[in-house]
Amino acid sequence: MYPAPACRQRGMFLAARRQFIAVVTVFLILFFFIKVFPQLPACPAFFQAFNTASKWTEELYQWDAMKIMKMGMPVLNRIDFEGDIGELTAWQIILDGVGAVSRVNLSNPAGVLHSEIQFLARLEIPAEKVTALPVQPLEPAAVLSEDCLVAIYNTHTGETYSLTDGVDRLDGRKGGVVTVAAALQEELESKYGIKTVRSERINDADYNLSYLEAEKTARELLAANPKTTVVLDIHRDANKTREQSIIKINGQNVAPLLFIVGSDARRPFPNWQQNHAFAQELSNEINGMYPGLSLGIRVYDGIYNQSLHPHALLVEVGTTKNSTEEAVRSIRLLASALAGILGQQTGSQP
Repeated sequence: MYPAPACRQRGMFLAARRQFIAVVTVFLILFFFIKVFPQLPACPAFFQAFNTASKWTEELYQWDAMKIMKMGMPVLNRIDFEGDIGELTAWQIILDGVGAVSRVNLSNPAGVLHSEIQFLARLEIPAEKVTALPVQPLEPAAVLSEDCLVAIYNTHTGETYSLTDGVDRLDGRKGGVVTVAAALQEELESKYGIKTVRSERINDADYNLSYLEAEKTARELLAANPKTTVVLDIHRDANKTREQSIIKINGQNVAPLLFIVGSDARRPFPNWQQNHAFAQELSNEINGMYPGLSLGIRVYDGIYNQSLHPHALLVEVGTTKNSTEEAVRSIRLLASALAGILGQQTGSQP
């Protein structure tokens, strides 16, 4: 998850580069044919084929207004309102450039195999299952709250953890962050009796539209559960080293937590301070119970759908350098802090 400027910078660069490659390729093809067949431009069949192709392209694009806008404004090809694509290394830029031409994700070994053995592309390999930490039920067992108090979803459903899955993202599938969100729901309900609703809808099938799709998901959750007290969008961080991705708690490796709060820097969002105040309360509660687990709060320019609820937060659980199990340990600790806050707010003992 990255700030909007990084997304725009890389997006414009990629869009311009791919357009340049496409134009040069078409020019070279035309030059080749004209050089080999100098009479080709005067051939009626050539003009007929050209007109047919132009008409077909026009008919194809007139069904999609967004495609027409993206043709005129290439920057729209990478803007998703919030932005989540970070900086690339020189080697990644080279792989991305070659991959753009060959239509193969050279950063992902599976993508190379799929390009050579097309049958593999039809197989959906499930993400590696992680053994979550055992839940110790309360005696007597916790009684679920009457109303749903917590709503959970994942804007970037495909985000995952490289130490478990070998890649940073499972495109079009449910990554490790979904496992982490499920662990949070399980902990809140089974251990603390806090009724929780969660969506596993894939919101990042088109990565650039992730937040627009996630808004629909969040609105559906809130409409079905109007008494929801907290809304959490579970992500994972990136561009961190393994050392920066580990917190030692009770002798175990645990993934750090980071809270992202949107602001009114780019669009009207008059009540964003409410989200910030809640993030500060939760971060302080976490560090009071588990010192160093929360890395604090970052305020970004985007809104991240946090205008839908005064206690809506984006939580980055670990980084690409964690395992899913480390992230699950972390989210269970967050659940205990969140349960304490909800108990104070509702006047009940979790």
